[in-house]
Amino acid sequence: MHPADFFEDDVGAAIEIHGGARSVSVLNVGLLDRLCVGPLPDETDLSAAEGLFDLVEHELIAYGTEGSTLTDRQSIRIIRTLEAVTKRLGVPIKLPFRSFSTFRSYWIRNGASGPGGWEARRVLIADLFEPARQRLEELANNVGLEVGEQSIASLRDPEAIREHLRRLQGIAETDPPLAIGTAKELIESTAKAVLQEVGQVVDDKDDLPILVGKAQDALGLHPKSAGTGPDSTEAVRRILGGMITVASGLAELRNRGYGTGHGPAGKRVGLRPRHARLAVNAAVTWCSLVLDTLADPEAPWQTASSPSAVSARSARSSGR
Repeated sequence: MHPADFFEDDVGAAIEIHGGARSVSVLNVGLLDRLCVGPLPDETDLSAAEGLFDLVEHELIAYGTEGSTLTDRQSIRIIRTLEAVTKRLGVPIKLPFRSFSTFRSYWIRNGASGPGGWEARRVLIADLFEPARQRLEELANNVGLEVGEQSIASLRDPEAIREHLRRLQGIAETDPPLAIGTAKELIESTAKAVLQEVGQVVDDKDDLPILVGKAQDALGLHPKSAGTGPDSTEAVRRILGGMITVASGLAELRNRGYGTGHGPAGKRVGLRPRHARLAVNAAVTWCSLVLDTLADPEAPWQTASSPSAVSARSARSSGR
């Protein structure tokens, strides 16, 4: 997100310019309040935090130099929202002031008044924000949700997969059980999407290992599938068999109470962010494999005579 995304046009406060009316951009306090409570439906907390960092830093610099267009009460809102979002991400920033007015007291205490005060205040802000920005950048680099958007976009109904990916952003650090449960749901939704794309009926009674096996089989990715080229080699077959094992292991980890969706008998002892990252990365690897294969026009399953290709063409022609 960008700083401008936190503003909205207020038509009721339009101003006259050269004989015409122009709406005034005002802070979207409703959006900020929603972000304080939880992630937005169409944005990750990571993206929101990046935009909020830019917004708060820009407005503090403006206030400390030529003056901000925001009020003191609005400054409290943007700082509070930034702190709430970064806390959810596990990289909390805690500023030593709560508003523009207390920021003024802060820079006076730290000798940033008088001659050269503008530049000194810029340095104060940079010193406060740079460590937090570095932690946020490290988080962004470690998320690793590299499911290709082009492969997702090729699906007729990609929203369930996108929703799981948005939810997974950053929660391995802050909520390992939710990350494990969501990683399992990501694989489940992806397997069902693949089966629907190739025209196969999805049985809601199938557990995750069965769904995974069916999806890989439909795409010629099952270790017992007949194939040509690299897909027929023993090395690839071992990897494909391992992918089924990985998905089954993730389902078992969640079912044993370490992930959301199954209530544990007691406290989840020993569960750490590293276990959640393992689950998330395993889910993303499996989803990337099947979605990339589904979208590859030269993948073996796409041959005119393969059962999956025939079913997929039938499904498209019938509008399913």
